[in-house]
Amino acid sequence: MTFNQIKYFIKLAECLNFTEAARCLFISQPALSRQISVMEEELGTLLFVRDKKRLQLTPGGILLYNRLPQVLQLYHDAVDDAHSANQGYEGALHIGILDVYDISDFFADLLKDFQSAHPAVRLDLKRFSLVELPRKLYDGALDLIVTYNFSLFDKPDLLTIPIQSYDSCIMLNREHPLAGKKDLSLSDLKGETFVQLGPEASEEGFRYVENLCARCGFHPALRKVEKMEDVLLWVQTGNGVAITSSRSVEAYNPHVVIRPIDLPDARSHEIFLAWHKTNYNPAIALFSELAEQKIAAQRSGS
Repeated sequence: MTFNQIKYFIKLAECLNFTEAARCLFISQPALSRQISVMEEELGTLLFVRDKKRLQLTPGGILLYNRLPQVLQLYHDAVDDAHSANQGYEGALHIGILDVYDISDFFADLLKDFQSAHPAVRLDLKRFSLVELPRKLYDGALDLIVTYNFSLFDKPDLLTIPIQSYDSCIMLNREHPLAGKKDLSLSDLKGETFVQLGPEASEEGFRYVENLCARCGFHPALRKVEKMEDVLLWVQTGNGVAITSSRSVEAYNPHVVIRPIDLPDARSHEIFLAWHKTNYNPAIALFSELAEQKIAAQRSGS
């Protein structure tokens, strides 16, 4: 039984006249008669009693007439909801943001613009560590993540957009003897202990720091930690130095200073917006499209 047949049946039950019902449905009377006959055959029961003078509903037809309009309305409501969902007018978007990423430049405006364009989409924002973000993307707890590019190198089935670039920087305690030195180079920190996420948290990031120091002629003494919060804690207390990002919230901490690294390998890394390719939340496409539009506008204006 198709939804068209249900529609035909309801209209005929209202009119109890094939000619009038066919005119209202914009089909021919023979076509309507055939559809009702097919419907009765499929159901295995008569719905109408036909005689020369009038058309009447059978008891079974009366039962269906009382219930099928609700079925048809539920169907139309479901279709409307599907259209609305695909337009991103309802639902939620769960976004995970790297715990040290400074959203104030670009991303905060992106969030505001998205909420303005799609006020019915509920945004859920939370910060997570570098290692947690991909895990929560794969298990479906998050729809989108914002993280460093190197943390996604070994993660299959993800779609990504580069939203910002960043440079690697040196982070020192403000009271460190080298904190005020002009033209500070990474090689000046040869004898220091570098506080760094261990390979369990970020294999690529861990090797990157080792290779960056090697290019300056030394192998760093490393203190491995599990979270970026712990990196900041050790540097803030004067127990090590670290490599961090030029787009890190650590720059706002009054107890540390951030200095650039004058090496080509330390420049122009990327921060990605990423999502799993099998996540069909329609708000993901709306958000990523808006991000690409804003990026293109920035590039054309620069």
